[in-house]
Amino acid sequence: MTYPAFYLLRHGQTKWNIAGRLQGKLDSSLTETGRVQAQQQGSLLTPIFEQFPDIPVISSPQGRALTTAQIALKKRGNGVIADERLREISAGAWDGAYLDTIEQTHGHLYQQSRNSFELMFLAPDGEGEEAVLKRCRDFLNQQRKPTILITHGATLCVLRGILRGMAFDEMLDLSHEQGCIYAIENGEETILR
Repeated sequence: MTYPAFYLLRHGQTKWNIAGRLQGKLDSSLTETGRVQAQQQGSLLTPIFEQFPDIPVISSPQGRALTTAQIALKKRGNGVIADERLREISAGAWDGAYLDTIEQTHGHLYQQSRNSFELMFLAPDGEGEEAVLKRCRDFLNQQRKPTILITHGATLCVLRGILRGMAFDEMLDLSHEQGCIYAIENGEETILR
């Protein structure tokens, strides 16, 4: 499928990012660094808004993403549309858990995962790969024009992987920086910093 251009943002750093806790469907507020990252993203959006003045902005409905959107769009009149399909993957009972606790209780899964995002996909009662891929594909297939998306680490990697035509295993190795914008057009990605 051919997709329009997308500009993807991960929410700014949160208190739980620093504490080593999985957020999943739960929430944690942005740190001061996270707020600065959202301001940086707002500056990076300026040329995108100049090129596409009426570009839609769609965000995860979770607080950390909406706060990032609010800060990044502070000087803009563009409204934000919340869409459940952009929320973070749920890691089930691991939502809110510390990584070191998961390592102690589920060491084999912890050792099997290459990073905390893959660990979320391995959660015994979590949302899982198929469900996340389905909701991300459903969302992307409905978009018809360039769009700004504000989402979360694992969901960001899945969306970018789909747009770039990658296999799921490759998606798990993608970077997931905060404070930048991932611009993807015709399957090619550029990181705006």
